[in-house]
Amino acid sequence: ALARSGRRRPRDLGLAAEQLRLARRHLGRITGHVGAEDVLDIIFRDFCVGK
Repeated sequence: ALARSGRRRPRDLGLAAEQLRLARRHLGRITGHVGAEDVLDIIFRDFCVGK
């Protein structure tokens, strides 16, 4: 994502940031690191909070 962002316009940096966020999340799942976003996803999915 970082290498590709060098060839993009500044407005595309948001897309690169989202790609990096997703990559970090997937790596965290592989390594066993659970972030706050993952915990919130489980709470909202399993306990129907906010529906």
